[in-house]
Amino acid sequence: MTRKRPCRICHRWFRPHPRVGLRQRVCSSPACQRERHRRACSAWHELNPGYDRENRLRKKLWRQQAKEDAVATAVNPGRQLAWPAARDVVGLEVVVLVEEVLGLLVRWARDAVTAQASISQPVTGQHLGVPAREEIATAARAP
Repeated sequence: MTRKRPCRICHRWFRPHPRVGLRQRVCSSPACQRERHRRACSAWHELNPGYDRENRLRKKLWRQQAKEDAVATAVNPGRQLAWPAARDVVGLEVVVLVEEVLGLLVRWARDAVTAQASISQPVTGQHLGVPAREEIATAARAP
């Protein structure tokens, strides 16, 4: 059985949990646990200062790659570039910026081609306008 010890946060004496034993330094009160967690996270972030920023950028790159893979039928010049080599040469921020701009250009070109195709289609057949809808509605009401 472990002996009582003072909590490192509130300095009250407590008996550590039997399974934790000598590793438990803080009592089980929620306020002390919260402060212990805050201190541990703060210490970790001091040892790994750029982790959050790099992780956000890395996830953004992964999301962009997943979107590009989902649109396999679209022509995408970004697939022809060696992104890992570009990241090593110019840095992560520049590569993310270039990928975003390239994605915007690809989407703009795809939308422009779609709009042009819908404008240039020849008129074939009869357009069902308002009179045709009214005829269908009156035919449905008639017994």
